[in-house]
Amino acid sequence: MIRRVEVASAVFESAHEQFEAARSPLGDGSEYDFVGGPLAAAVFAFREFDVLSYDVVPAVRSYTVVDSFFGAVTFVAVLRTDEIVEVVSFADDPDYWSALDNDPE
Repeated sequence: MIRRVEVASAVFESAHEQFEAARSPLGDGSEYDFVGGPLAAAVFAFREFDVLSYDVVPAVRSYTVVDSFFGAVTFVAVLRTDEIVEVVSFADDPDYWSALDNDPE
């Protein structure tokens, strides 16, 4: 079943606080890159909410996107009604790529 996916205002507010309006001179991703990249990918994935696994509560699912700007970003969504899923939060690791660069393997 394909569901409609909405994004909570808290997600947009957090992205606005965390990411600059434009890319940095060092090439760090912007708020626009975040919304059009990993957030858009998560929205697309959460459309098929039922195929994503869950830990304890069936109405809560997570999805991780690995993005070239932001590294691994994990999104959490909840099933609000039978037809609507809402992305309610995300967490990222700003040191993801540098941690991989320092990995000897």
